[in-house]
Amino acid sequence: MLGAGLMMAHQVAGKAARDGLFLSRYPVSDLPKMIVGAALLAVLLGWMFTRLLSRYSPRKVVPIAILSSGILQCLEWFFLSHHPDLIVVLVYLHIVGFGAVLLSGFWSVANEVFDPREAKARFGRIAGMGTAGGITGGVLAERVVAQFDAASILLLLTILHLIAASLLFYLGSLNQTTPSESRGYSSEGSSSLEAFRKAPFLWSLATLVLLGTTSAALLDYLFKSGASIEFGKGEPLVRFFAAFYTGSQVLTFLVQTVLTRFSLEKLGLARTVMALPTTILAGSIGRLLVPTFPMITGVRSLELILRGSLFRSGYELFYTPIPAREKRSVKTIIDVGFDRLGDAVGAGVLQLLILLSVSSMDQYILIFSAGLAIISIWITTRMDKAYLRVLEQGLLNRAVELDVAEVQDSTTMSAVLRSLPITSLSGERIASVAEAGAAPLIQQSDPFWQKVQVFRSGDIRRVREELASIHQLDPFLVPHLIRLLAWDGVSEQVRDILIESGPRVIGQLCDILLDDSQDFTIRRRIPRILARIGGQRSVYGLESGLNDSRFEVRFQCGRALDYIHQTQHELKVEKDWILEVVEKELSVSRPIWQSRKFLDSRDTEDSFSFLDEAIRERTDQSLDHIFSLLALILPRAPLMTAFRALYSEDRLLHGLAMEYLESVIPERVRGKLIELRDAEPISTEIRNPQDILDQLMGSSQNLEREFRIPSGDVPLPDGKRSRATPESDPH
Repeated sequence: MLGAGLMMAHQVAGKAARDGLFLSRYPVSDLPKMIVGAALLAVLLGWMFTRLLSRYSPRKVVPIAILSSGILQCLEWFFLSHHPDLIVVLVYLHIVGFGAVLLSGFWSVANEVFDPREAKARFGRIAGMGTAGGITGGVLAERVVAQFDAASILLLLTILHLIAASLLFYLGSLNQTTPSESRGYSSEGSSSLEAFRKAPFLWSLATLVLLGTTSAALLDYLFKSGASIEFGKGEPLVRFFAAFYTGSQVLTFLVQTVLTRFSLEKLGLARTVMALPTTILAGSIGRLLVPTFPMITGVRSLELILRGSLFRSGYELFYTPIPAREKRSVKTIIDVGFDRLGDAVGAGVLQLLILLSVSSMDQYILIFSAGLAIISIWITTRMDKAYLRVLEQGLLNRAVELDVAEVQDSTTMSAVLRSLPITSLSGERIASVAEAGAAPLIQQSDPFWQKVQVFRSGDIRRVREELASIHQLDPFLVPHLIRLLAWDGVSEQVRDILIESGPRVIGQLCDILLDDSQDFTIRRRIPRILARIGGQRSVYGLESGLNDSRFEVRFQCGRALDYIHQTQHELKVEKDWILEVVEKELSVSRPIWQSRKFLDSRDTEDSFSFLDEAIRERTDQSLDHIFSLLALILPRAPLMTAFRALYSEDRLLHGLAMEYLESVIPERVRGKLIELRDAEPISTEIRNPQDILDQLMGSSQNLEREFRIPSGDVPLPDGKRSRATPESDPH
């Protein structure tokens, strides 16, 4: 996180140094030449950097590159006063040429330090700290120049890179194993061409990046030209650029936080990306009508904000259908190659206008920028369809694996739902389809297919309305409803409908629960529905689910059986079977036992928890699962008291709980349980089990005080509580 903050602080402060120092020595008409030169240098450095990363580990290359950059900036500061005209050119080329390459290298190191699961959990916080670092870097740049002079900003950049390099040297030392992916990239070009062939919409995406960067270069020229006229040269100009980039970074963070998820869910990918060219078009027209410096400043700021928030979020999600092996090379080509090519094209247009000495140059630039924005808008209107075709094909061919619960945008959600398999239809429905002769006609006239279309549309409003209209569930709609359980936005509504349908849906629910090829998000939510439907068939299905390969599915099945056991006492479970399941659960190694975590957070508002709120935070999921299973075959009230006592700070109560468990749990089970709980048998003295039970229940007052539990309370289904005693237990 600190490394990301330092890298982004350097990037924002570097932009202020780059623009302020160059425009303090050269006229703005020389800017296009620098943009072309810097773009060519960036492409060359990107190619060289890729070759180095393919030969050596990023952990070795990136820290050395950042250290070299810091030393070079220190030399630039030293020689600036001696050869200012030459050094400001080198500073410009250095910051533009190295900036994107080094930032990309930092993320390559992060990808090697963390495994994929850790990366998914941590990268959001790392990126957030990067945003905060960017804001800090802009503030520091402005303050340093205000307190000292414009040249001192190069010392600030030196310090930031030296500290970042030190951190990366440390991160690189954490793991010396070179991943297999760091070698064998000789086929990078072929895999990139293959990716473009399989997903033609990538050409549209690359063109969109090219046109957007070209427009940005044109608007940036007008902005910097106006700034040099407004603020002159030297320290005031550098301070203005520092404040401008800092403010834009703050607003980018706010838009990213507040609007991005809403835009992706409601508008989809293409319309979210379209926000950038639409804003450029409106801003260019606005600047033509109101030719003032504040207007072009606002347009340039909006372009930066939307590019770093809405456009970037939608742009990254367009890579969803691309296999991981091909994605890395494709992104490098588009992110670096087409992006810098756009800079070069924009600079070429500017240089041509300067050479031709065109009058009213500002108007020509704005008209050209507006024209590029119109082309970009036209491209985005066509991208959704092409993207959906590639994504659906990838999902159907199992080339792309997605967890429906993690999909953020409505475009991808629609493709995922449409690609889910449709259950077999009855003979009458098949005959009606054949009779009509065309699927579109059936979809227009058949209410069943109309409902299916809505369920797979990805439009949450339409789906909720359709679910609310269901009064008597068509059995053929059940598979489509079950698959909607993976969608957080409608899962509770679907769960209520399935519960209300009762025993008629138990068979299909059990089939999907026990099929490990089905979406895990769905399978882990089915046991709660079976529990509320109840019945011996649900018990049979849940008992089979206790053998599932995923711990969370087994855990939810155990919870559901416990719920049924409390609400329907006449339904029985096989004691020997439960003991076999418990023994199997206890046979895992200690690291696995302690590391079990859930993707779904526990729902503390329902009645499924075996534990009350006071103790829930102290437990681990593995032991929680074991005791919920034991509650199916042992008296519940003393078992819960013993469970609480295991987490008591009173050593005597803890020992009494272990003694009770030893008296009621078979020997083949209790030995492993004691081992995994880091406990030893309390006593070799043989005592009457009833005496131990009486003493344990008599200690419940101490537990009630420690955990602040109302006296004698035991949670029961549906939120009720009971004054439990051993005699009142259903066993």
